[in-house]
Amino acid sequence: MTRVLSRVVSITATILALAAPRAHAFFDPPWITPAEPRAGEPVSINVSGGICDVFVEWPGYPQITRTGNAVRIVEYGNHETFEDFCNYGFWTVTVPIGTFLSGDYTVTVDFVYEDYPFGLTTVTLGVVPFSVAGAAYVSEVPTSTTSGLIALVVLIGCLALRGLHLRER
Repeated sequence: MTRVLSRVVSITATILALAAPRAHAFFDPPWITPAEPRAGEPVSINVSGGICDVFVEWPGYPQITRTGNAVRIVEYGNHETFEDFCNYGFWTVTVPIGTFLSGDYTVTVDFVYEDYPFGLTTVTLGVVPFSVAGAAYVSEVPTSTTSGLIALVVLIGCLALRGLHLRER
């Protein structure tokens, strides 16, 4: 009886272990904000991820370099390979990368983590192409027109007549 019970327990444990969902690391593809930047407007890169990977603050990171129309961002973080330590949850990081003149650009986002005993490991999370439109957005301000000036003169004249009328009383 004990032998049968022992086998049932071990078979059940094996089935449950194989059926258990595995924790996994993930990064969504990076994206920029605003989606359609204009010249002189601040641009940021956004990255979402979680579970077994996370960005952490580390001296010297993030590293942002710009060579011509190519921008590279290197974020430092932790990458867990032991599932019991995969407890980072879901997160999103936004990193400002600057303002740009009109033109076409690319942003490469890399993730660097300590891969003991091999040293630092770099993983490219994505390359985001984007275009910056010509001039910065300028809101339209109404300007004076001939009909607007005539209306203003008539309004001032009516107020002056009204003031004179009140003085005569």
